[in-house]
Amino acid sequence: MRRPGYFFAYVLLALLISRTEWNNSHWNFCKTPQENSGPRYEVSLQTIYKGQKAKESHTFRLRSKAAVVLDTKEGEILFEKNIEQEFPVASLTKLMSALTFLETDPDLDDTAAITRVDARHSGRDQLRVGETFALRDLLHASLMSSSNRATRTLARASGLSQSGFTARMNRKARELGLLSSFFCEPTGLDEQNRSSALDCAKLLYYALQDSVIRSIAGKTFYEFSSLNKWKRKHRIGSTNKLLFSSLNVKGGKTGYNGASGWCLGTLVEGDDGRELVAVVLGAPSKRTRFREIRSIVKWSISENTEQIKEPIALGESGGTRAKVY
Repeated sequence: MRRPGYFFAYVLLALLISRTEWNNSHWNFCKTPQENSGPRYEVSLQTIYKGQKAKESHTFRLRSKAAVVLDTKEGEILFEKNIEQEFPVASLTKLMSALTFLETDPDLDDTAAITRVDARHSGRDQLRVGETFALRDLLHASLMSSSNRATRTLARASGLSQSGFTARMNRKARELGLLSSFFCEPTGLDEQNRSSALDCAKLLYYALQDSVIRSIAGKTFYEFSSLNKWKRKHRIGSTNKLLFSSLNVKGGKTGYNGASGWCLGTLVEGDDGRELVAVVLGAPSKRTRFREIRSIVKWSISENTEQIKEPIALGESGGTRAKVY
C-alpha cells in the first residue's frame, strides 16, 4: 500500500512542472507540421502562375538562393527565383511572432522583465537580465534590432504556453495560406523554422497591414528606458539598412543564422504609389542581401514592358517575370 505522502508529492511535482513550462531552455515543438490546425486558404500553383509567360527581358545572376518581388496592388510576381522552395528563414520568423502576440490583444503599456531563460543562447543583446520594459518597447526591440530576448519575453507575456504560442503561429500561417511555412519557436534561432520566398513576401505584406507593426518596421532609430530601479537608457537602430537608402522603404525585417544565410524582406513604395514587397533568402553575405534586393526592386519599378493584368488577390500572379539563374 502506498504511503499517503506519495500522493501529495506527486501533486506538488505536477504543479511545479506546470508553473515552470516557460523556464525550459528549449522550444521543442518541431515534430509534426500536421499538428497545425485552423482554416486553410490554399492558392493553387495554377492560380499563382496564371497570366502572361515570363519574358527574358532582364537577367540577373543572383547569389541569393531565392528571391521574389511582388506587386501588392495587382498581385503580380514581377521577379522570381526559387520562390516556392523552402529554406530556413531565421529572424523573418519574428514577423509571425509579432502578429501572433498582437492577436492576444495585449496592453502595450504593460511590463515584463527579461529572465535568465529569455537570455539563454540568445546571442548578443543590450537588454539585460532583470531589466523591466514596457511591452511596446520590447516589440520595437524585437522587430527593429531583432532582439531574441525581447521576442521570447513577448511570447511569455502573451499568456500562452510555449507550445500554445508556437501552435498559434502555425495556425496563423495556415489561415494566411502560407503552406510552405512552419515554425518551431518565435525567434528564428532554430533552423527548422522554414518558409519560402513567396510565403515570406505574403507574411511581410500581411504583417505591415497592422498599424503597430508598420509604424515600428519603418523606423530607423528608437530610444527607451528600462522601468525598474536601473532605468538604463537604450537606443536601437533598425537592422534594415535599406531604410537609409534612396528607396522609399515602408518597412521590412532582416534575418540570419548559420543555416539560413542572410535574409531580408522589405516593402518599397514607387513614385507611382505602387507598393512592392521584395524578399531575398540565403544571400552569402550581409552586403549581398541589400545589394541584390535593391537591384531587383529598382528593376521592377522601372520595368515598362507590356503586361497582361487581371484583378487578382495577393498571392496570385500574372504578367512579366524576370528570368534568373
